[in-house]
This record gives sequence, C-alpha cells and structure tokens, in this order.
Amino acid sequence: MHTDHTPASRPATRRDGWWALGLTAAALALYLATLAPSVTTVFDDSLEFQVVLPSLGIAHPTGYPLYTLLGWLASRLPVGDLAYRVNLLSALAGAAAVGLFFLTARRLGSDRLPAGLMAIVFALSATWWSQATIAEVYTLHGLAVALILYLTLSDRGTHTPWLALVFGLALAHHRTTLLLAPGVAVYLLWTDPGVLRRPRDLAMLALAFLLPLTLYLYLPLRGQSVTSLDGVVIDSWPSFRRHVLASDYSAFLSANPLGVQRPASYPLRLLLSQMGLASLLLGGLGWLRWPQQPQRWTLLALVFAANLLFAIGYQTADADVFYLPATMVWLLAASAGLGWLLQRLAAWLEGLDLPSGRAWQAALTALLAAVVLLQPLLTTQRILAGAQRPQSCAEVLAVGEKPAFTPKRNDAWNALNCGLAMLNQDLPEQATIIGLQGEITLLRYLQMDRGLRPDVRLMDADQEAERLAAIEAELAAGRPVFVTRELPGLAERYSLSAAGPLVRVWPAGAASAPPLAQAPDVAMGDGLRLTGFELSELPAVGARWLRLNAALRVDQPVTEELKVSARLLGPDGAVVAAIDGTPVHWAYPTSAWRVGETVLDSYDFALPAETDLAGLSPLLILYRASDGSEVGRYQPSP
Repeated sequence: MHTDHTPASRPATRRDGWWALGLTAAALALYLATLAPSVTTVFDDSLEFQVVLPSLGIAHPTGYPLYTLLGWLASRLPVGDLAYRVNLLSALAGAAAVGLFFLTARRLGSDRLPAGLMAIVFALSATWWSQATIAEVYTLHGLAVALILYLTLSDRGTHTPWLALVFGLALAHHRTTLLLAPGVAVYLLWTDPGVLRRPRDLAMLALAFLLPLTLYLYLPLRGQSVTSLDGVVIDSWPSFRRHVLASDYSAFLSANPLGVQRPASYPLRLLLSQMGLASLLLGGLGWLRWPQQPQRWTLLALVFAANLLFAIGYQTADADVFYLPATMVWLLAASAGLGWLLQRLAAWLEGLDLPSGRAWQAALTALLAAVVLLQPLLTTQRILAGAQRPQSCAEVLAVGEKPAFTPKRNDAWNALNCGLAMLNQDLPEQATIIGLQGEITLLRYLQMDRGLRPDVRLMDADQEAERLAAIEAELAAGRPVFVTRELPGLAERYSLSAAGPLVRVWPAGAASAPPLAQAPDVAMGDGLRLTGFELSELPAVGARWLRLNAALRVDQPVTEELKVSARLLGPDGAVVAAIDGTPVHWAYPTSAWRVGETVLDSYDFALPAETDLAGLSPLLILYRASDGSEVGRYQPSP
C-alpha cells in the first residue's frame, strides 16, 4: 500500500526563493507588456483611483488609505503618465502575489513543480490578470491574502507580530480581509491554544493588529481640506464611520439594486473558466488530503467558504473580482492534488521496474503539466491576439455596459482619446462643462496630468434635475456652458449646438457657428441651408480621429424630424465609416430648431491607426426620420 510521504510543511529554502523570484519576474513581464498605458475606463473605480491617488484625495468607501498612500508613492515614479504609474502598482502587486502563491503552496507541502504550475495557472487566470493591468484594489488585496496564508502556515503566527501586523495592514486596504478571520483564528487557536493564557503575547498581537488601522485617520485628516470626487465631506465622526463601514454598499448584500441576475451554476462556471478543467479536478483531489493535515486544510476550507459565500451574495456587476481569493485557495488545493498524483505515478512506475523508468516518469510528468497548462495557455494566446477597436466618444461614454475583464490593455487608448476630443479643442475662456461623474473625472484627470484648459470649470451631476439646475445657474452667471450628453427638456428651453463630442447650451435662439474651412451655402430641404463644412484630423493616440463639422442655418421653421448620416467614403465610393442620428448627438431634434440660428453639428470618426486618410472623402446626408427619404446632401469636390 502506498504511503503519502508529503511533509505537512516545507521550510523555505534559497532555491524556493529563486523559484518565487522567477515566477514573479515572469508574471511582471506579462503584466507590463499588457499594462494599460493611461486611463482606460470612464464609469468605474479605476478612473477614480487614477485621479485620487496622485492627488492624495479621498477614494469612495471604504477609503482604501493604504492603497491611496502606496498609489501616491507610485505616482512619483518618472515613467509614463500619472494613470500609468497607478496602473503599475497593480502589476507589481499582482506579480508579487504570484511568487507568494508559490511559497504558500510549498509551505502547504507541495513539491516545487506542482506549486510552480499552479502559480502559472493563477497568474494567467483572466480575472486576476485583468486586475493587474489597471488601477484597481484587487491585486494588492490578493497579495495580502497570499501573505496572510503564508504567515499563518508558518506556525509562528501567535509568537511574532508579523501576521497580526499584515492582517491589520490588509484591513487598512480592503474590508473583505475580515473573511479570512474565521479560518485564521481557528487555525491559530487549534495549533496554539495556550496563547489565550499568555497576556503578553495577546497584547503584542493586538497592538500589531491595531497599529496599521491608524492609517484610516488619513480620511478625517485629509477630509479637512478635500472631499471625495462625489462631494462627500469627511469632517465628523458619523461621516467617518459611514465612509469606513461603507454603509451605503450594504444594499448589495440585502437586495439587487443593479438588477444583476446570475444562475446557481455561475461560481462553478467562473472557476472553470479561470483555471481549466484539469486544475478544477486537481483541486478536488487536493482536498482529499484534509485528513493528513486537518488544521491546515480547515484553514483553507474556511477561507474558501467565507469568500465564496460573500462573492455569491454580493450582487454587483463586477462580482467576478470577489471570487479571486476563492480561486487562489482552490489552486493551492490543486497544487497538493497534482503533487499527490505525481507521487502515485512515480510509485506505480517504480513497481513496474521498467528499464527506463525515469524517462517514463519524466514523460508522464511533462504530459500532466501540458494538460494542466493547456487551457490557460490557449486562453492566453487568444487574449494576446486580441486588439481593442478604436471607439469614438459615443461608444466610450455609453452607460450600462458590463465591466470588461480585459487582461490585454496595452492598446487601450479610447478613453484618453475621448477626453482629449472633449477638452483639447477651441472652447471659450472660462467655460463650464457639466456631465456625469465619470465623464467629469476623465476631464479632471487631463487637467491634472496634462495641464489642459485649467480655466474650464468642471461640474458633475448624475441626476438629470441637478444638471438642468446647474446649466441654468451657469448661464445666468454669463458663462459658456457645455454638457457631455443629451438631456430631456434641454431642447425645449435652450438652443443647442455641437462642440466636438460636447453639446453647447445657448439661450433660446442664440446658437451660432464659427467660420469653417468651407462655406458651401447649399439648400438642405425646406428652410435649412448648409453654410459651413469642415473635415479635420484630431490628435489621437493609437488611432486616427477625423471630425466632420457642419453648420446649418435655419431660415424657416422645420416641421418634421430630420436625421443626419455623416459618412466617410473610400476611393471606390464604398462607405468606410458612417454615423447616423438625431443632430447634435441626439440632443437637438430639428423640430426644436429656431428660425435665425445656425446650428453646428459634429461627428467624430475613430479609425484604426493604419488607415490611409488620403483617399477618404466626406459625405453629409439629411433625411426624414419617418421614411428615410433624402432631403439634401453635400459632398465636397475632390
């Protein structure tokens, strides 16, 4: 009968250190190669962190003081822009967690090869990889989870302050660290029940745990001079407590405010997609080692169960990230399962007494490694072969999209290009731009990082009524006002025109257009004349952006709804790109146009970087919304 000779724990050696360092370096190389080069999102936390951390601001609940301070240090690095430096912190933490995963698996008793293979699977898991290439809190949290497990398994957790100190630091970063507490507490009391009779050690552990939590004092101290991006003021004990406890976020545990519905099979399908069938099955095999190491596997089981149940119950659109600790624990179990399987194969081959037994063992080991890595490597190949399609602001600023757990972001320039298209244009001095919080945060970033248009006043208001009130107040103060998207009731009260992706708000009947490169004076149906036309290229990174501007003068009331089709034609006359819609970014239907004004309409085309612009020609068509019949068109002469 075969006996399991795997030790309960393996002390770290210098060779283990080199393995861990090599895995960390390899993961870091991958994450750096696919790291987001700047801002990449608009309506999620990543953009907020890219503004808050470099400016030592206050992040959304729970405040993340440790991450804020580390991010501020990272933003001082002389590489890339501010957003890239904050992204870099995620890559560093993510790669370090991969190395610590290996050391934790070794401490659990796994041989180097199984521990290394599962570290690679973890490094390549799509959700983890995606968080290592943007500014987010989850790789730093994952690093803390791995370090807490590593220190707990050292069996010295109650005799030194390090585990308590790291636990406190982790809690000063992310509150889901508490999900590790039951497993860690049970393990420590099981392995060292006498700690309860050692008041000096208990005092040391309490002090080491509480000391890092003083980092939360950053919030009220900094709150004396700044607010969070959504205007929350932290200057009192109730506001501090509400922010740190994230009281408003408890709704995601008791209700489903975002309407996110997932089947009961979702956790299993997610784990399968992250690690592949082989690793999933090996994890189940690894749990069979529980009787040999009941204390250690009870620790892992409690950590896995607590994190899995929380992730299932936390009903947010980006719930995948909350499964990361459970994924890590399952792969630790898989490393033990793979190690056990390799031992049994070696024993079986030894019993066969083959003349080339070592060669057979090496071949079967290589085959098992290939099976384990097959799906992760195929997924990695597919990820690396992908490319982000250039998008205009209309797509970048679309709300209600699901979070994109995209690992490869090194070509993700769309958000930056959209922000440049909005802010880096000929806006009047002392203008005001009003929009949703994410949109305004993007513009704040460009003011902070690139010094673009510091004179422009930025106001965020997510509620439509708040935006309407802000528009009225700014116009009454005599400031030029722009909004980032259409708004119900705006066209009835004001005149509107386009300014790139923005909508300018004028007093009723006062809309006008600046001189454009061409002045065709062409009739576009009854009552409208095209008096200006211009096609120009915009500064953009990783793409070619063309802007088509058209000025339409209103000579008579327009009694029907007309739409615009703005097109780019190739040398053969084929349509290369087209944008159809209600004028002025769907904000100003022609039936609301006022006689005597000139409405400037604008359309931005985001094209691949390799596009040859020389052979493109613009075409503008005005047509009836009711039946699609054309009322006018203009195509400049070559």
